[in-house]
Amino acid sequence: MFKTPEILKHHNFSKLYFAGFASELGSFVTDTAIMLLVFVLSGGDKRFLGTSRAIFLFCITMGSLLGGPLGVRFNKRNLLILSEILRVPIVISLFFFHNIFYIMIANGLIGFFTGIYNPCRQAVINEIVPDHNIKTANSLFGGTMAVLHLAGPLLGATLYSYFHGVVQVLSFDILTYILGIYLLFQIKYNFIEKENTLAHSFSKNIKSDFYDGYKYVSSRLDLSAMLMCTIVIGFCIGVLIPLFLPFVKEILGKGEQAYGINISLFGLGGIFGGYFSSHLGKRFKASRLFIIGVISEALLMALWIRTTNYYLNCVVGFFWGGLVFIRIPSQLNYISETVPKEFMSRVHSFLDLAFVTPNISAGIVLAIIGNRLSTFETLNMVSLLFIVLLGGSFFTKGMRALISA
Repeated sequence: MFKTPEILKHHNFSKLYFAGFASELGSFVTDTAIMLLVFVLSGGDKRFLGTSRAIFLFCITMGSLLGGPLGVRFNKRNLLILSEILRVPIVISLFFFHNIFYIMIANGLIGFFTGIYNPCRQAVINEIVPDHNIKTANSLFGGTMAVLHLAGPLLGATLYSYFHGVVQVLSFDILTYILGIYLLFQIKYNFIEKENTLAHSFSKNIKSDFYDGYKYVSSRLDLSAMLMCTIVIGFCIGVLIPLFLPFVKEILGKGEQAYGINISLFGLGGIFGGYFSSHLGKRFKASRLFIIGVISEALLMALWIRTTNYYLNCVVGFFWGGLVFIRIPSQLNYISETVPKEFMSRVHSFLDLAFVTPNISAGIVLAIIGNRLSTFETLNMVSLLFIVLLGGSFFTKGMRALISA
């Protein structure tokens, strides 16, 4: 589907791919189960869902900010291994401590090391994969994220509802980390501490790395526009994710299993989106596909919220997922095509930051307003905000530069 035989002939990439797949699958399963657990322990209080999400995303942002500069200075493969190893004892601690506040903090620490992992992995792809195969590699990872959106929440919700707890889910998560560690150790990766003079000159200290990355992104109108779109998406999704479970329960009138199925159909749509992305990428510019994806997401979010029939809601979610996973590989491809390798990890870090920081803000807002507004009222306001902000961005120079890129 994604031309995997050709790209997976690169043994280093195949090991990185399967290591990331295993690790991310465990994370998706655990994140779903922890969200369900927090909802139960809080007595269905949406403030705790917002707080939990804000803590998790704040930590993942801090990790992502460190991941870019650390990936320039240190061996990226070893950083990936270390971030996997350090997550294991945190997950094990959740077997013994069931206080809701500890669970939220532990989940945040897991997010911190996940944040370090992601930009380093993306940077490694651009170093171990030949230039002519990078688009295919990015499309494969985009499709993989769709599979994880399908399998992770479904498996997490199913295990949680079947076993009425998180012990089995956490055990599965640990096994995926162990497999990921093993595969990463098999990667043959020759790290050169000072790859070139330009990279060394921008790596004197972490503070200057952040500043240089910011200067580079802000110097390009097209990347600035992409950053602004990502910020808007990040805030809207940041409200949606904590309210997804209450939406399914209160508005669609379904339970935990239906929650997992609904998210999984979003992921199933993403599989098709990832498949078409690899083909569309050969016919259309990555910048155009990104813009079309963002516009479609804004419209489908508004439609999804207003579709109160469970089965029709799942259909809308399916198409929404497909468009999301056309946009994500297109964004990765555009960066791979237009950003120099010495800036790659820092640009990915800033894009992660542009998505996650509004997520944190959304979680904080949700924690403050709590139950003052109904789930539908909150989501409806956010969907309208999505459309208005996105529409306004088309009058900016940055968006025009991205369209014509």
